[in-house]
Amino acid sequence: MNAILLEGQSSQNMKLLLSLAQTLGIKAKKVSTTQLEDHLLASQIEAGMKTSTVSKQDILKALGR
Repeated sequence: MNAILLEGQSSQNMKLLLSLAQTLGIKAKKVSTTQLEDHLLASQIEAGMKTSTVSKQDILKALGR
């Protein structure tokens, strides 16, 4: 899968781009800034869940506390 993220100030131009994508058979969806931030944060959390477990002591030691 390939993806392109577009951000613009003109809602008319964004509607035009969405319409063009649909005409070309490309799946397109409008999302808010909040939705995008939530998605990116969830992706980072998911990636972090795949790393090895670290003890609280090791974290505090790394932080110099």
